[in-house]
Amino acid sequence: MQTSALLSYGKVCGKALNCLDVGGESSALIVAGGSDPVLRIWDPRKPGTVAPIFQFSSHSSRITACKWHWPLATIDSHKDKVLTADWWKDDSIISGGADSKLCIYSGMAI
Repeated sequence: MQTSALLSYGKVCGKALNCLDVGGESSALIVAGGSDPVLRIWDPRKPGTVAPIFQFSSHSSRITACKWHWPLATIDSHKDKVLTADWWKDDSIISGGADSKLCIYSGMAI
């Protein structure tokens, strides 16, 4: 019988989490966004630490979608909040927003 361990980070960010994704170095890092404008990255390989290893405060409101990929990009084509986004192919981003628009950014110079 196989058992699984539960890693609990408790209330390490103090806000409700809306989205998360796994990736980065050996697919071991966790990125999460929540009800505040801070994107946080944790490294569960570091025992005994619950604090994020990185925090990015470049958003202006809550974060509803995140997807692991480098480099970072800014989406500014929407007239209202961006509610979802994903990477497509190697150099494109697809996003949807509260303005009822679907935007595709192809061949971006990031």
